[in-house]
Amino acid sequence: MIVQNEETIKKRYNVFLIVLMILLCVIGFVLIASASNILDTGKYKLVVSQVIWFCLGFVLFFVFSIIDYRILTNFYVIIYLIIIGLLLYVDINGINVLGGQRWIKIGPLSFQPSEISKLLMVIFFAKVVSMQENINAFKNLAKVLFFAIIPIVFVLKQPDLGTASVFVAIIVTILFVAGLSLRYFYIAMGALAVFIPIAWEFILLDYQKDRVRILFNPELDPLGKGWQVMYSKIAIGSGKLFGKGLFMGTINRLNYLPVKESDFIFGVAGEEIGFIGCVIIIVLYSLLIINLIKIASDCKDKIGSYIVAGIAGMFGFQMFVNIAMTLGIMPVTGIPLPFISYGGSSMLTSMASLGIVQNIYRENIKTMF
Repeated sequence: MIVQNEETIKKRYNVFLIVLMILLCVIGFVLIASASNILDTGKYKLVVSQVIWFCLGFVLFFVFSIIDYRILTNFYVIIYLIIIGLLLYVDINGINVLGGQRWIKIGPLSFQPSEISKLLMVIFFAKVVSMQENINAFKNLAKVLFFAIIPIVFVLKQPDLGTASVFVAIIVTILFVAGLSLRYFYIAMGALAVFIPIAWEFILLDYQKDRVRILFNPELDPLGKGWQVMYSKIAIGSGKLFGKGLFMGTINRLNYLPVKESDFIFGVAGEEIGFIGCVIIIVLYSLLIINLIKIASDCKDKIGSYIVAGIAGMFGFQMFVNIAMTLGIMPVTGIPLPFISYGGSSMLTSMASLGIVQNIYRENIKTMF
């Protein structure tokens, strides 16, 4: 009976994926505790909040793991209207935090609609792409891109270039898996090369231009905009091979690293658990992405395959950009490190995403084995 139950669990759930998710969350709890300096201050608020978000996220994970993903995709029009509605509401009544109007406050709680919109975009875009008989027909491609660009414009108005770039990563990944001809990608890269100088002159705000300048030369404003990148690199470098030990990071404890519980939490990891610890984190993420890619490739239902691929693209891009910006090789953006960075919106969205993946895995299990 026990053996049968174990076999049933393995068939209904990808246990390895769940283990990876939990390990990353646990690492996040520890790093957030250290970033909060709880040994010095005795303040556990951020850690307790993150654990609560994790518990709520686990509920969402199991709820979405039992809801047939095809039912969700049938409501793709409503999902799209929700995306537009949320982003429009932020534009009108959002809360301005750190120079961006990206948050909605409901009573004592606040959340970032753009985080939720990432997952909704995956579901919507996967559905509309799957509905096209030939995605390489220019008319069909133009149609799906038209609807995808509108939410991106709303996100850019907040302004939130980081989330907008995640949307683009989701779109590109799904189109690639759907078999879009490489010539379109080449055309897009050429158009991007032409668009970049135009965006620099007429679209990017001053603070966004400063982030690019700081990327190449943090010493331009070492006490201001270059502070984050400089001390992030110092923190990671000072950790050397094995780190200074948990709760023992000098840069961390002296609060030289801003936004260290979320955007720059990888800097805390570099200082306290060193190169080896950072490699372990990257390996866990890599195993997560590889597992998602395998599920997407084995899935015989193209909508399911597109959704898993989109989620893999979302996680992979966020992981890369967040780590790269802490190392000073990408501009600073507000992209969190999935499962590890502090934040309820990110945690709930990430765990709900894997819940949907688990449902796709379960529903396609007969064709996968």
